[in-house]
Amino acid sequence: MIALLIVLCNVVLLVSGQTMWKYALNRHPLRSGADILPLFTDPMMLGGIALFGIATIIWFYALSRFDLSRIYPLQSMAYVLGAVSGVVLFRETMSVAQWIGIVLILGGAFLVAKS
Repeated sequence: MIALLIVLCNVVLLVSGQTMWKYALNRHPLRSGADILPLFTDPMMLGGIALFGIATIIWFYALSRFDLSRIYPLQSMAYVLGAVSGVVLFRETMSVAQWIGIVLILGGAFLVAKS
């Protein structure tokens, strides 16, 4: 159970960081090299980088304590949260097949967490 909570914390931070990157990239699309400086001075980009860094430290901690074969499949929850974030925050659409895939990922993560 502790492993699941640690990985879930990692996943939430990863997805939050990537969501912040998406917001920043929507404001500063990369079209040329000149777009990099405004992007990397955007507070959302910097916040996303910070969250990603914290998530990486948590992941290192998880790797040092738990079997990789048990915790790595739980990282698939990032796909679920990322997809839901896209739909909710950015008004993206997903097909029925994509939603079925999300349910399968959730089922797999449940089986890994249960064992």
